[in-house]
Amino acid sequence: IYRPDFIARERGLTPAQRGTALHLAMQYLQLDGPGDVRAVTAQLERLEADGFLTRLQRQAVEPARLSAFLCSPLGREMARAPECRREFKFSLLVPAEEYFPGAGEETVLLQGVVDAWFDSGAGVTGVDFKSDRIAPGSERDRGETYRPQLEAYSRALERVLEKKVVRRALYFLAAGETMEI
Repeated sequence: IYRPDFIARERGLTPAQRGTALHLAMQYLQLDGPGDVRAVTAQLERLEADGFLTRLQRQAVEPARLSAFLCSPLGREMARAPECRREFKFSLLVPAEEYFPGAGEETVLLQGVVDAWFDSGAGVTGVDFKSDRIAPGSERDRGETYRPQLEAYSRALERVLEKKVVRRALYFLAAGETMEI
């Protein structure tokens, strides 16, 4: 449920709302521009001025975290990719057996939003941004909890794009770490 703006101004954004703000920023952030904190701050200010982020959302997004991503190997690879999409929505009918062993011949509707995918020519890389605040060194354990999600997204991308997904990457924004699943 949406927290009204007057309450959010008083109490701040919920963790879920902060995560939404980060994802919005990542959706619209220019990948191939300068990745330094000053340039990212200017981009965030523009996103707020243009109505893509509210003032509270803008204040919740830390430019240094986005800068770290843009300067990371994964961020640079996304920026160089000839084809890159963010917030990629999909809806597919899939065999229920894939998710519910013993379900028989029925189908289920699989819906989701892939944070980003890019094709650098060697195949598709699926990317999921995580705003979890995790202890340094615990990325592997936390990342494994997301394995089923990334596997489902990969299967969906392969069906929709008719291309092979060769990599699945989690990027933990709070830790500035990439983990491949």
